[in-house]
Amino acid sequence: MKLALTTICLAAMTNLFAGSARAGSMDLEIHVQPKQTDQSGIKAQSGGSRYHSKEHWLYEVSIENKSFKQLDGVELKYVIFSKHEKFGSKDPAEEKRSNGGVSVGSLKPHEKRSVATTAVELDKTQLDGDYYFPDGGKEKAQDSLVGVWVRAYQNGQQIAEYANPSTLLKGHWE
Repeated sequence: MKLALTTICLAAMTNLFAGSARAGSMDLEIHVQPKQTDQSGIKAQSGGSRYHSKEHWLYEVSIENKSFKQLDGVELKYVIFSKHEKFGSKDPAEEKRSNGGVSVGSLKPHEKRSVATTAVELDKTQLDGDYYFPDGGKEKAQDSLVGVWVRAYQNGQQIAEYANPSTLLKGHWE
């Protein structure tokens, strides 16, 4: 039993020090921060009984090469999750996914870099004053960001993954 364990440990150490050209999941650190890019609000034309605004949100993705070697061919792919409510309806919010990617290129040892995802449009609408929908429809509909799931690839091989909230990892990537 001790011999088998020693053999496994030696094999693991050999792989660790083999100088693989591919980064491991601990070599790349990923952080995300949501950022609002713009907002516009207008009073609706039909009698001025509702207020509608649009916001555009994106995620700033920061990556850091934590290793002592350069990482070449780095690419990020992401999925942004959002919920969209239907104003005046009793229907539940619709969940949407926005996919995208960005090529990072090379990262020098301990280099940090930030990239931005594409923006997602979020609508907010609400009735003014004492107005309401007689059928019980939503008087206030507010789209929202749910989170983002980021995967880092090096030369086509996945090397790191990050999701905020982490429960997104339990879902399906595609």
